[in-house]
Amino acid sequence: MASISLPISVDAPIPQSVAQSKTTDSSEGRRFYYVFLICLALISVPIKNLAYVVPAVFLFLELLAAERSVWRVAFLMAVFTVVSSLSLMADAFLGQAVNVPGLFLALLTYLPLFLFFGMRWDRKLGDRLFEKLMTATAWFVIVQSAIGVVQFALSRNGDAVAGTFGLLDFYLNTISIAQVYFTFTIFGMILFLMIDAKRPIAKIAIVSGLMACAIAHSGHQTIFFVASLAMFSMVQFKRMGTAVRAVAMGFFLVFLMVQIYPETWTHTREWYRKVVNDPRSAKRMVLLDSARFLAHPKNAVLGVGMGQYSSRAALITSNEYLRRQLPDVASAKSAYFSDSMISALHVFGELGEGSAISKPYFSALTILVELGPLLALACLIGILFHFRRNLEWMQSKNPQLARIGWVSCVGLLFFLLCCGIENYAEFPQAIFLPFLLYLAAQSRAAQLAIPPRDNARSSSP
Repeated sequence: MASISLPISVDAPIPQSVAQSKTTDSSEGRRFYYVFLICLALISVPIKNLAYVVPAVFLFLELLAAERSVWRVAFLMAVFTVVSSLSLMADAFLGQAVNVPGLFLALLTYLPLFLFFGMRWDRKLGDRLFEKLMTATAWFVIVQSAIGVVQFALSRNGDAVAGTFGLLDFYLNTISIAQVYFTFTIFGMILFLMIDAKRPIAKIAIVSGLMACAIAHSGHQTIFFVASLAMFSMVQFKRMGTAVRAVAMGFFLVFLMVQIYPETWTHTREWYRKVVNDPRSAKRMVLLDSARFLAHPKNAVLGVGMGQYSSRAALITSNEYLRRQLPDVASAKSAYFSDSMISALHVFGELGEGSAISKPYFSALTILVELGPLLALACLIGILFHFRRNLEWMQSKNPQLARIGWVSCVGLLFFLLCCGIENYAEFPQAIFLPFLLYLAAQSRAAQLAIPPRDNARSSSP
């Protein structure tokens, strides 16, 4: 297991060949920009579940471009599949029901996770291409926010604010989780725009995005976003202006939310009581069951297997989650799902009031139980390497590099906190565009972090 440390490229030194002139755009950078636009368009299409194929489309386009880190992603997928297959084989040998379709579907739903740990973070993005990415992102936020305001005006329902992700859900009476996808994406894009927030279009996008998220009222995301801003503003000692503006933005967001929804704090305390203190809480039920499953030696090493317990793959293939039934060949339930998740889902249906906060599945638990403590620890170590590098960049004398390090830390913490609520790690419609922007920001920082002498030498003929 020691060889599967996951942060393969996170802490590796950046080769000097990466450090081309900051003002020069590369063919690799242009390709990334066009791939980003393709993914942006696909995720914006208001077709349910289409977003699940977007990470696969991105991976395919990277393969066509002969991107070598694709093979690292494939290696990680193979390792995780082998580990999960061994777990399923052991359970099947003991006579337990296993979910084979769930294992294969999990390769698709877990793909954003594989991409995060497998793709390289040193792409060549020049000044002009980075500005074009910022501009495209700003316009996306402005347009989506305007659509969200119209949706709220027509429906008077915050859950209907979903941009094009759930374009006509309020009209067709099919409101679902698209609002959560929408707000997470907008929050992630706001962070990216904060790298260069002095541009007028970025300011307009940030304000409009905050307003749209406030009226959408995804309460847990708003609280986590403000908390993440506040935490890393406290350690941003070298650039107090950035920290002060971030705190002011957080207060502005909270002010908007409380003005639109005065009962926010009352509901927050009530949901905390229902989820944490109430013994009937579906989340408490699955936490206790998970501890019981992980007490088994096999599960403590291999996990119960991808797609076997609380992942999106397990839920989809169980025929207990989707409104439409899957054919028998594509559906199954593992013993773990039948013993725990079915009853928890029924409790959620009776007491959960449809809120994401009370759902009996969330990525922090899913990854720990399905992948096992060892692979979950490897994932955590990989994320900690990202935090360490970003914290180092926060101390840079280069203002843009310091801002990238800061917004990256805020974004990672925001994502991790959300993973304690729902299966965010398997929400490509919510996390994939922010992931691509994080990749772009990290690549930009990798260029800026190279000493000027090395930068000039590598760009010379």
